[in-house]
Amino acid sequence: MLQNLPASVKKICIHTGNILSLNEVKKKAGQNPTDELIESLKITLKNWQPATLNEGETIQVYRIEDDFASKMDSEDRKGLKISVKIFISTLKKEALHEALLSMFTALDTPFIDSLVLAYPGKTDSNLLLPALQELWTVLEEFVQNQKILSIGVSDAETEVFMALHTWAKVKPSIIQINLASCCVVPPALQEFTKENDVQLLTHSDPFEILPRPALNELFGVDSSTGSNHLHLYWALRFQVHVKCRGVLSSKGYLLCVHRTC
Repeated sequence: MLQNLPASVKKICIHTGNILSLNEVKKKAGQNPTDELIESLKITLKNWQPATLNEGETIQVYRIEDDFASKMDSEDRKGLKISVKIFISTLKKEALHEALLSMFTALDTPFIDSLVLAYPGKTDSNLLLPALQELWTVLEEFVQNQKILSIGVSDAETEVFMALHTWAKVKPSIIQINLASCCVVPPALQEFTKENDVQLLTHSDPFEILPRPALNELFGVDSSTGSNHLHLYWALRFQVHVKCRGVLSSKGYLLCVHRTC
């Protein structure tokens, strides 16, 4: 794919659309989130036509024949519940802000019901809380503007989560923990979430949703050449449920890749 792009293109944003309509993905039900994302991206990139390229540093890639918009139109927005999980690869708030704006554009909705933030795990503990607080101010702004109804965080250590909750103006109402790395929920976290009415949820997402080797393979990049370096700036997964029936009607991914030549 990269061979078809001019050197001026530095950012590639990809919207898989509703992957529940893809037989290739449905046949592999039960695969882990990274494999599901990779399969969805392969299909999206395969069908993308270079003729749709716009001039500039950023291109938008959408899947042809996606039914996401029609499914959203067929249901009353009040009858839908949209939940999102954002995976950012940097603690810079610019990445989170860009992901949020792209999310609302792609989903074409005035608000979402819940959002969970997953941030890079390899961060100095002394630097993590201040960085997380800065990110949190971005989310709080969207909540205050009634764009997001509830916000939470994934895989925060107990002390960090408690400190964030105490500091925040808009309190996190969700914390996700990965039972693959924490087979027992810390008692202090259980007690704190119960006392503060925080949803304690488990998840199976890897700490790195799209590893660089897989990213390079998707775009046909030979990492040994020293050119066309790619890195994932942010990614998000959205899920749309029909409230009255509890049915998952749409699910998909949106992500942004940066390119350095």
